[in-house]
This record gives sequence, structure tokens and C-alpha cells, in this order.
Amino acid sequence: MAITVSTSTLHKDLDFHFDINPITNDVPVVVDVKAIKQSVLNILLTNHGERPFKPTFGANLRSYLFEPIDNVTIVLIANQIKEAITNWEPRVRVVDIKVSSKADRNAIDISAEIKIIGTGDVVTIETSLERIR
Repeated sequence: MAITVSTSTLHKDLDFHFDINPITNDVPVVVDVKAIKQSVLNILLTNHGERPFKPTFGANLRSYLFEPIDNVTIVLIANQIKEAITNWEPRVRVVDIKVSSKADRNAIDISAEIKIIGTGDVVTIETSLERIR
């Protein structure tokens, strides 16, 4: 009796850069860890009301850009991130969230450490939100 091991991908999604593949003339796909990282980043960068028919989708982080960045606001942002990832990405568990203020750039730096449920891999996703006015 032969045992076969499937090497198929667990997760697959469209690449949000939408670059055209020169060979297939199609939008490329991202798989596994890249697909999950892209999904979590999408959750972090989406405000409430931006997704049709899902008014509470996203982390709604831009609402904090014009708030005073003190310890209370940083805790609120971290809690909002954890809640959004927990609610909208069932393939991961939040390990750690780090939020820091960059007052000289009028920005908030975010680092989310997540554990992928299917593989047990721990991945860090980093992004930054800046106000431009």
C-alpha cells in the first residue's frame, strides 16, 4: 500500500498588486503564508463601511490618526487590531500586537505577530499609518 503526500497549497488568493503575468496574461495568485499576510493586512487597512454588505469589516484604524497618541490610544488601537483579526481571519491566532507612535512623521507603526493555525508558523506583519495633513 502506497502512501501519497499532497503538496498542494492550503490557502490561495489573488495578488492585490494586480500585476499581469507575462506568460499567462492573468493576475497572479499568492499562496499559503503570503495569502494570509495579505488578508490580515487588508483587514488592518480597511475602515468600517468600506466593504459593501459588511459594514463592520476591518480594523477602522484611520479613525485614530487624529487622536492624541498616548498610552490609552495605543492600547485602544492594539485592542481594535486584535478584535478585527480575531473576527475576520479565522485561519490565524493573534500572538502579539505592538503599536508605536512616530510623532515626527505623524504616524502609527503597527507590528502584528500571528500564528497560522494549519501550519503553526508564526508570522510578523508590519504596516504604518500616516496622516498627510
